[in-house]
Amino acid sequence: MSSDADGLTRGAFAHLLRGAMATVAVLVVARLVLEIIGVPQDLTRYVSSTVGLFLVSIYVAAVGPLRGGLQKFSQHVMPALILAAWTEAWIILATLAAALLHLTRSHFAKEKDFGDPGYLRFHILQHTVAIGVLFVVVLLIMVTVHILWRWPVTVAPGAALGVFVIIRFWTEAMGIEPWRTAAWSSTILLLLSAFYLGGVGARIGLTEARQLLAPSLVLGLVWRFWVYLATVFAAYVPFFQTHFFNRSRGDIPMRLLRGLGGSVVEGFVVGMLVWGIAIWIACATYGDGKILPSED
Repeated sequence: MSSDADGLTRGAFAHLLRGAMATVAVLVVARLVLEIIGVPQDLTRYVSSTVGLFLVSIYVAAVGPLRGGLQKFSQHVMPALILAAWTEAWIILATLAAALLHLTRSHFAKEKDFGDPGYLRFHILQHTVAIGVLFVVVLLIMVTVHILWRWPVTVAPGAALGVFVIIRFWTEAMGIEPWRTAAWSSTILLLLSAFYLGGVGARIGLTEARQLLAPSLVLGLVWRFWVYLATVFAAYVPFFQTHFFNRSRGDIPMRLLRGLGGSVVEGFVVGMLVWGIAIWIACATYGDGKILPSED
């Protein structure tokens, strides 16, 4: 464990992690400053450090193996904990600054925080407990991207699918019109990923149709995983209103359970569609217009 930790705190990966941490810190400070100078909270809420945390987590997990880190599952624990704790630490600092300086324009401090040390301590405790929740979510995100490295050609499109789902969920939760949020359609991106798989796969050694099968199924399943994760968030975080889940219909646990099974089936079916497109593109772009036959 100590050797793993040493590898993650030195060199190129450490620089990557510091960049991710700096990004989160900038988002928190930027939102606080924008609120102080009078920018409406309807606009400043788009500068979300939590969303930024999830996005940089995907980036760190996708790029980390190329920077000398995150070669094993166990190596994700410390970066996930660091990113979660770092994010909440900056939010706590912003909350204390807003409360102690009576920055009423800021959303970080609630009205009860002003002049009520007991409530302020409770508010800080809530953010401290949130470290554990964020840690679990960030670790899940990073491990999911890490699994994609078993099929390197799937890392870029698989990570991009996660980014699109997160941004669509976030923009819908912010109340943007559905016709605008639809621009972040992960379904369209998945079809484009099939073109990517066929075009790039043949050039990195996936020259047989059967070699494209596993990456295609992985993309279909990881797409449904990202969507299902957003569905769970929409189901259990009531102040988020998105198309991913309709809480008004009730029976949440059973609907989520049925949705899990449906996601696996849909991921498999869509993966087969991706496979067909990938084969078509590989045939159209590789050599004489066909994928090389198997040597046996």
